[in-house]
Amino acid sequence: MSDDLTQKLPGDQESIPTQDNDRINVLINAVQSLSSAVQSLSSDIQEIKVRIEMLEKIVSERSFDTKPIWERALAEIAATRAELAETRAELRAEMKDGFRMLSLKIELLNEDSLTLRADQRQLERRVDTLESKTP
Repeated sequence: MSDDLTQKLPGDQESIPTQDNDRINVLINAVQSLSSAVQSLSSDIQEIKVRIEMLEKIVSERSFDTKPIWERALAEIAATRAELAETRAELRAEMKDGFRMLSLKIELLNEDSLTLRADQRQLERRVDTLESKTP
């Protein structure tokens, strides 16, 4: 044996059997294939990130476009509700007054009707009395 230990090192091509060498080549090819697949996937993910960022920007811009319209619509709805509440209160008071007036009128009509019927009855009696006195 030689004292020079550097001539043949473990892992040299000569010391690796052919079968093991084929296996190593298969592994290297698999790792290279996997590496290219990961790079492809990474580029796809990067493309998706860019597309999502663009969509977020568009959505944000559109929300600014519709935000003033939405705020104005909400303000108009609130104003309409307030106006409706005010109108209801006015209508309620007006109807209450109207019903009071109608009640008074019905009461007066009833009194007038009773008075007229009483007067009519009194006149009928007077006529009956006069008719009975005439030959």
